[in-house]
Amino acid sequence: MASEIERIINLKVERLENIPDAFASRMVAIQRAKFSEIISLLDELDYSAGNIVVNQANLLRIEQIVEQAKDLLTTGEFETVVGELLQEFDDQAAITYRYFDEAFAGFEVPTIANEILAQKKRESVVDLLNSTDQYLSNPVRQALSNAVTSGASRKDVIDVFRLLIEGDADTVGRLERATRQIVSDTFALSDRAVTNAVAEQLDVKWYRYVGGLMDTTRPFCKARNGKYFSKAEVESWGSEDWDGKMAGTDSKTIFVTAGGYNCQHSILPVAESAVPNRFKENA
Repeated sequence: MASEIERIINLKVERLENIPDAFASRMVAIQRAKFSEIISLLDELDYSAGNIVVNQANLLRIEQIVEQAKDLLTTGEFETVVGELLQEFDDQAAITYRYFDEAFAGFEVPTIANEILAQKKRESVVDLLNSTDQYLSNPVRQALSNAVTSGASRKDVIDVFRLLIEGDADTVGRLERATRQIVSDTFALSDRAVTNAVAEQLDVKWYRYVGGLMDTTRPFCKARNGKYFSKAEVESWGSEDWDGKMAGTDSKTIFVTAGGYNCQHSILPVAESAVPNRFKENA
């Protein structure tokens, strides 16, 4: 049983990192595939000697081009990828339930856990759609407005669009960066929220802080990774301050927010019998 529990834990941890990365990679592919189509929208503008004409017709076309660009990136394949992402939320919850089934006798999935999962999935979709406005539509609108009102060249506008959408050697595209962060946070928050809902039903008293360590892992997580803590100890972290702490973190929400923004660790409930004695003695 112990080896199966560790296998499930490792799977949960790996997916917290791999699923956001896979989604971001798909987003990069979509952006590159759609870039030429987005650039072709500039053909709707009036030009003179390669420069955009400063006229009312071009000003009126700005919003139309912005909406068309947004549609190109958020329909079709994007919708398919988002649908696959939501299935990953379900799969992660199923893995969590398998863990509890192995680690706790008589486990049954509480209804509230599935309701929380559904809510987190809805939040993820809303956040992703909102990100296209903040990190794509708004910057593209501003770039177009600046270009049209100044009579910039078509080449200059293409260069700005390329930086916004595809990025360059030093900067990833804005939408890629935003969606990677959003998926990383919403996926991990959903995983921890479902886990915590089950833990509350089981009245768990002990937890294990689990996850991988990367160059970007913050000291808060490094100091706790792999160790066991009583529920009271975990609750006490909510009153501490650290870089990256998520807004609204307190003694109750710490089980969901964990190390904060972009944290891919889990505060995993464990049976008291699985806790090494040295941790019990220090609690």
